[in-house]
Amino acid sequence: MYEMGTSIKFSSAHNLREYKGKCERLHGHNYKVEIVVCGENLTNGMLMDFVLLKQHLKDIASIMDHAYLNELEAFREIEPSSENIAKYVYESLKTRLPDNVWIKYSKVWESDDNWAIYTK
Repeated sequence: MYEMGTSIKFSSAHNLREYKGKCERLHGHNYKVEIVVCGENLTNGMLMDFVLLKQHLKDIASIMDHAYLNELEAFREIEPSSENIAKYVYESLKTRLPDNVWIKYSKVWESDDNWAIYTK
């Protein structure tokens, strides 16, 4: 099995609607998103091109970059938590990958110390 990954950073604001505490107020994070993909077969010696993987991740993150997450379609009904952002990235990316590649996990840091992972 082969694994490869990449990461990007973006900044967004949000508030947690169902949370009682300081995070229910509008605040922002400098997020870091890491994606790890895997597969058993290489094409031309690569699982997939790093440039393509990074571009897919950038395209997905660009929707959230410098946005108020609560206003985005993806987070109108669910909390824009790190856990749900990780799932959003995972689900958005899986449709863009070659058939021989699948996602191992999507990891989102909302600070240097706090992160969430989504996997299936």
